[in-house]
Amino acid sequence: MDKYANIGNYRQDADFCVPVFEGVDWVPLNTLGKTRYTNAQMKEVAVLPLSERKSRIATLYEAVQLFILSGFRGAFDNEDVFIGDTLWQKHKSPEQAAAGSEGCCATDTNWLAFYLRGKYPEMGSFCYANRDGNGHITTYIQTGGFYYFIDMMMCRLDSQSFFSPESGNFQNLVRSEWAGYLYRAENAVDFCRFAMDRFAAMGRDRPFCFYLRRRPDVTATGLRLSEDEAVFYVPTCDHPSILLLAKESEGGGKGAGSIEFVGLPEELR
Repeated sequence: MDKYANIGNYRQDADFCVPVFEGVDWVPLNTLGKTRYTNAQMKEVAVLPLSERKSRIATLYEAVQLFILSGFRGAFDNEDVFIGDTLWQKHKSPEQAAAGSEGCCATDTNWLAFYLRGKYPEMGSFCYANRDGNGHITTYIQTGGFYYFIDMMMCRLDSQSFFSPESGNFQNLVRSEWAGYLYRAENAVDFCRFAMDRFAAMGRDRPFCFYLRRRPDVTATGLRLSEDEAVFYVPTCDHPSILLLAKESEGGGKGAGSIEFVGLPEELR
């Protein structure tokens, strides 16, 4: 069955554990459980009613298999709400995300939360913020004493051409869009430092802040942007916690950046 369950760059029978940074290992997607379905069988799952579809998904690999075969596409789909001088972006709920087939990084993160919440001991979001006002939301899963990190935006079918098939070959990783793979770390801060290293190696601005939202889904994100500063606002109901605040010399980009945890505005509830 193995070759008929390979999907995109992910391999059902891949077996490797490659240290890529101090405290961080590159592992295959199937590390958190293999799939019970061929791709043909998963195509049948993809057209089932939403609740039944959810009941068929038990592992990260199966979720990514469904994600690719469902044809999920990238799109700017947040609901923009200005509250004073702050732009809030309200994210789709997990149910809304799973019912559709397109969305931004918050939507695909909530898509995964819909299918996998309750399947692993802890699941939430690994996020970062840049001084230019851009940010990104991905997924972490905590189980067996490790954090696992996956970026669902890179799991889309149209992202597969930007990185190499899972091989365990470190040179393939460094030549690819590194975020397309699954990583494991005992300490989440080590993964932040690995990400900083990869951004620097690729000549990209490095985030000034990495943080977790310790609930399966994300609700909203606020931003107040000026020429001198970018201030991110994260709702306390998402149970956020800062992992790493970069020094001015480390963060890259221009201007200052800060992050505040606040109550979810009434207009977004």
